[in-house]
Amino acid sequence: MSQSNLRIIVIGGGLGGLCLAQGLSKAGVTVDVYERDASLSIRTQGHRIHVDSRGEQALRECLPSNLYELYLATRGQPSKGMTTYKMVSGQIKDESTEFFPENGKDEFLKVGSAVDRLTLRQVLLAGLDNIVHFDKAFARYEKENEQIRVYFTDGTSTLGDILVAADGVGSRVRQQYLPQAEVADTGIRWLGGKTLLTDEIVSLLPQQMSETFGTFVGPHQLNVMLGCVWFSTPPIKAAAQFWPSLNFKHTQNFLMWGLLGNQGQFPIPDEALKVMESPDLLRAASEITQGWHPTLSTFIDQADPHDCFYLTMRQALPVNHWQTSNITLLGDAIHVKPANGSGANSALRDASQLARYLIAAANQEMPLHQALHDYEVDMLDFSAKTAQAAMQRLSGKRLGILPTPKHTES
Repeated sequence: MSQSNLRIIVIGGGLGGLCLAQGLSKAGVTVDVYERDASLSIRTQGHRIHVDSRGEQALRECLPSNLYELYLATRGQPSKGMTTYKMVSGQIKDESTEFFPENGKDEFLKVGSAVDRLTLRQVLLAGLDNIVHFDKAFARYEKENEQIRVYFTDGTSTLGDILVAADGVGSRVRQQYLPQAEVADTGIRWLGGKTLLTDEIVSLLPQQMSETFGTFVGPHQLNVMLGCVWFSTPPIKAAAQFWPSLNFKHTQNFLMWGLLGNQGQFPIPDEALKVMESPDLLRAASEITQGWHPTLSTFIDQADPHDCFYLTMRQALPVNHWQTSNITLLGDAIHVKPANGSGANSALRDASQLARYLIAAANQEMPLHQALHDYEVDMLDFSAKTAQAAMQRLSGKRLGILPTPKHTES
């Protein structure tokens, strides 16, 4: 295979897969992304994410300058820390805040920005119309001489030189390629939604909500998570300046809320919640919190019925570096962690690092096998450091509600 004519196949059109595609495309490396969903927003996967210098550096490297400026314009307010709230006379009040550091080692969570996940994904998708293919669910791959043939569930296939698994925590590529790389169910569930920031909703928010994400413990020991996104620039105005053809789906400031707890803490069976559509999930959230606090009831009662989600929180068990081949992985497909604010940053960092190595290989600056090996060593080392840093910071604190799963040898 000629390194100068590499063709990269990426499975998964989430943040990491799209960031990688942008970086490779900008450098002139042939890449195609295959996404199982039929469209960009067919599934709701959460709303507010924290992006700090790790994610921003990756976006700066991979995006064309006008798209990077569009990202900057559509960020939300600064995201500076984590607040614990308390209920006082039915109102949510600040209790204490743990502020993130402004700078420091990359494995540590730092001050960043509140970002709308779908808006960022639309920025990452811009200009990739002929590169990203929707409604293409991965079925399996086969080695074909020095290349890889990928088969999809619709009966079609495609041939490439490198296969990248960017298909998230349930990665089918990982399941075939690295069956020893296990992912454990933490037992924690997240039932969440989104409520537009009307004047009434804003009047009910605690003061620190303007710059932090927060939590308090509700009845039945369910954790209530709250976080806002105030767009720096109205997305429609930002698109008109930097990418006029882009039609953002989210255009208004919003509050993201979530109910987190062990699956047994929810009065509705786990199996039922997993298959509910968004409007039914909203009704379930309303029933679960009925009689809790008027403020929280207002947040849920005024939520968008089409933007609710239910997540099973999973965590990757430690895995040793495998024998490098022309298949590799990034983001949650290989190192998903409990909710700690680093997930999006890690996926974006992986994408930029992998793009850098693949571009070097395509330009014949280093052997392809060496490039992939070095990327994997760096990615796994950084993932381990990030996990260790999160455990140090979060042990016994607000986001430390997710247990580390125990691996039992059979």
